[in-house]
Amino acid sequence: MRNRKEQGSVNGWMIGTIGCLVLFLVAGSLAIWMFMSYTQEKNNVDSKIAVEVARGKSEQAEIDQKKFSEEAKNPRIEFVSPNEYGRVSFMYPKTWSVYVDKDGSDRGDYKAYLHPVSVPSLSNKDSRFAFRLEIINQNMDTVLKPYQNKIKKGELTASSTEFNGIAATRIDGAFEKDLRGSAVFMKVRDKTIRCSTDADTFKPDFEAILGTIKIAD
Repeated sequence: MRNRKEQGSVNGWMIGTIGCLVLFLVAGSLAIWMFMSYTQEKNNVDSKIAVEVARGKSEQAEIDQKKFSEEAKNPRIEFVSPNEYGRVSFMYPKTWSVYVDKDGSDRGDYKAYLHPVSVPSLSNKDSRFAFRLEIINQNMDTVLKPYQNKIKKGELTASSTEFNGIAATRIDGAFEKDLRGSAVFMKVRDKTIRCSTDADTFKPDFEAILGTIKIAD
């Protein structure tokens, strides 16, 4: 009788122990599963955050580079032509170079070329310049006459305008087969100022330069 009671007590203890062990294993497995799920989710979140941070840094870098490129143009440098030509002056980006092809010392025309970094070769017919300044020893009607035919054909358009209070005639369009640009003509004494750009790409800088132009007649 006593043995049966002891045996029943042992069996109950074993069942309880096994039950606790099973519960412990289940709880442990659940904890491991939850930890792995948490780790995986955390890794996913960390990866997404890393991607967003990298994207944000890339976008900020582009913004900073664009801002730096624009700021690199300032302060601008003043360009001044000889006094005998009416002293034409304007501000241009400091990152540009200037080449004076004809200084007017022979009483001929004055010609200067401006371009980002370095001025292209003048001997190359395919060279395009961001900005040209020409002071021509002819009156404005004579200088504008060669453009009339192209204006009639619609290849060029002409309009009256002004820059910094200076009256001007502006011509836009195809000056040559492979050259689309803009040219602005102004009077100075008995001469004509011709400011031009050889490509639409440079128009924003072209407009900015013309906005600072001054003529001391």
